[in-house]
Amino acid sequence: MTIGTIRDDFPMLAHCTYFNCGGIAPLSKSVGAELLRIPTSIIEYGPARMLARDDSFIGIEAARARLAAFIGADPDEVAFTTQFSTAVNIVVEGLAWQEGDEVIVTDQEHPAMLIPLMNVVRRHGLKVSRLPVSNDADEMLTHFQALLTDRTRLVAVSHVTTDSGTRLPVAEMTRLAQARGSYVLFDGAHSVGQFPVDLHALGCDFYAMVGYKWVMGPYPSAALYIRRDRLDDIEVTWCGSNVTQTGSVTMGVEDLDWIPGARRFEYGGRTYAYDTAMGAGVAYVDQLGVEAIEARARRLTAYFHEGLKRVPGARVRSPLKLEESTGIATFSLENKDGVTVSTALRERWNMIQRAALWGSSVRISLAAFVEESDVDRLVENIAVLATES
Repeated sequence: MTIGTIRDDFPMLAHCTYFNCGGIAPLSKSVGAELLRIPTSIIEYGPARMLARDDSFIGIEAARARLAAFIGADPDEVAFTTQFSTAVNIVVEGLAWQEGDEVIVTDQEHPAMLIPLMNVVRRHGLKVSRLPVSNDADEMLTHFQALLTDRTRLVAVSHVTTDSGTRLPVAEMTRLAQARGSYVLFDGAHSVGQFPVDLHALGCDFYAMVGYKWVMGPYPSAALYIRRDRLDDIEVTWCGSNVTQTGSVTMGVEDLDWIPGARRFEYGGRTYAYDTAMGAGVAYVDQLGVEAIEARARRLTAYFHEGLKRVPGARVRSPLKLEESTGIATFSLENKDGVTVSTALRERWNMIQRAALWGSSVRISLAAFVEESDVDRLVENIAVLATES
């Protein structure tokens, strides 16, 4: 596929310059068609096949298998969830906490991760330690080791940070944490779809991800990976129909026999179209080639960095080393705060992005459909803002 044909797949790109795949990605025609397939069929033919849970019609198991292969997992280790925070809640509400247990987060975690965590911290009397994010992996690991104790119950951090696009040294963090008896939960919202992810090789315990950013699926599609040997470590808290081996109006406590695998957390009625459309997004990214996406993001990042060098007072706030970079490129201007710059780019030039790093900077997302000419116009507009009082 060429960039031109990729852009043709996203009708919304005709109406704006879109640098916010890290917020919500535009929908391709194929993903949109899959999102509408089930409800369109129900409108025309009725809900019988969905009520019968006919998976040849629903397609959720094919979507699960596609996602599992994409992230280096097995299908029975993957649960589709209604949103990202649902995935986090499944883990943090399901762990057996004791007062005085400790949790490690970074100083750049998204509220979708932090709020469920802080809720269990409040209710169970836990201690929170914050790891400063740095572009120096060795420095981060030194700080991380200093925070780890024998009471560390959970390390819950981003694989790639939301605002700065910093890749954490996740393999070494996993090894160090598990050696101290801690579970590891990664926020994979900005990793899956940006570069190859192999969860079996990584060895983490839990991995929460979304379909509506770099996977280019619909909002708010999401999923959770639970390593097979950790499934029984997570107590089923919220539940409903479809998660037990049998179910009837006469069932009692003795009949609470959970189905195998992570599907036990997919309780009750579900909007299957979002799950299967997430699978369609995975298929789209897989067709482009995630290695090719990663390489292109690095080229665009380097191109953007070179452009910013010509802008007085511009500073790159995301990793400068290309091997550590992602499609998230964050910058600031000396003469304006990030909210002001973000608002101007959106209102004056119809460039969609967002403020970042506590309002000091602007985050742009260099997705596969972004062209060099888009970056050129962005740099030109940033230069205009840099010269205005």
